[in-house]
Amino acid sequence: MAEPTHWLVHLSAIDAEGVSVQAYARREGISAAALYYWRKRLKADAATAGEAPVPQLVAVQLPESSAIGQRCTLWLAPGVRLELSALPSANWLIQIASAACRQVR
Repeated sequence: MAEPTHWLVHLSAIDAEGVSVQAYARREGISAAALYYWRKRLKADAATAGEAPVPQLVAVQLPESSAIGQRCTLWLAPGVRLELSALPSANWLIQIASAACRQVR
């Protein structure tokens, strides 16, 4: 039997592509039943271990010139938003997020 990571790759692809398990299985020539089994098993393993799903983050670099003239909306809480005329610096965003987290606690 294949490694769990092998099935996790397939399950991640299904989620990323937004296709059905059946369609993906047909296209890839693998068993839909196996995909369902591994989805259930991996979810149960994560719940038993007390692990929350780890979000996948992607670093984005914007050239300085592209930030000029771009509007930015920052949602701090339900009904609370900041409308900015330009994209702020990463350090400013970190500071505002940290301050907002302290207010929530």
